[in-house]
Amino acid sequence: MSFTQRYTAHLGYAPPALRPQFSETVGSTDPVDLIAHAARIGMAGVFDPWATRREEREIAEMAAALSDTGLSCSSIVSVPLEYISAPLWTDRSPAGRSALEGHVRAAATTARTLSSSQLAVLVAADPDRSADRQVADAAANLREMSILAADFGAELAIEPMVALPNMLLRNITDAVDIVKAADTTGVGIIFDTAHVSVTDGDLMTALNAARGHITSLQVVDMPGRIEPGAGHLPIVELLTAALTSGYTGLIDLEHYWLESTPAGEQTGLERLRQFDAHVADAVRSTTNTPTPLTEHI
Repeated sequence: MSFTQRYTAHLGYAPPALRPQFSETVGSTDPVDLIAHAARIGMAGVFDPWATRREEREIAEMAAALSDTGLSCSSIVSVPLEYISAPLWTDRSPAGRSALEGHVRAAATTARTLSSSQLAVLVAADPDRSADRQVADAAANLREMSILAADFGAELAIEPMVALPNMLLRNITDAVDIVKAADTTGVGIIFDTAHVSVTDGDLMTALNAARGHITSLQVVDMPGRIEPGAGHLPIVELLTAALTSGYTGLIDLEHYWLESTPAGEQTGLERLRQFDAHVADAVRSTTNTPTPLTEHI
């Protein structure tokens, strides 16, 4: 049974366990098995943010499985997990720029193999430098690295948050400001409903503030980063607004389950189908005439 929208199932996003979304149901953490399951339940793709941690053999097997199932691969983080808290994106020294380029090139190579077109950017702060100077330096690095990413068919997407320590970009306003400062078409914003609910509060206000810059949506309910429909966030309203404004990209389901058991995964999957039906109804009721679509909103 297919969904009406282009959702992705994650293959593990939360350190240190990196537990895949349907590992209890599948009874495996093998990405090929999980890709096959995502295809069976009607997902449009998978989300493997830390894909660069995998061996070349495993990445090649994943690429083959994605090709066989017709599934897409969502964004891959541009810097390895162990370097996320390091101020790589704000370092303009020759050594810093060389290190950043190496990480981005490696991530872009993996992304190209998996046919992913987006590298996620999490900008850590240097506590010994002024925030304004760091933003200017990060914008310059984003401009340069977006050219490198484009050579691999990818764009950069900033994800602001406070869930990880030492982040320089902590809310949608910060993200919009640095995208404008970077001043290039190769840099956008990842809009994660859980992060935004914590950092910005009202989702719809934040959506409007980021309009024109959003290149990726991650739909999660709160509290506890649980499946859509299990919490209290107005994500049907938000997703409807995004879709009717022209968003056609993947929609990452980057969440835990309300109950992390085989039965809980099945209940959560049914909740996702109900959520998807509500979104489809809301989209139909909002507009009855087709409108031009783009992936960015």
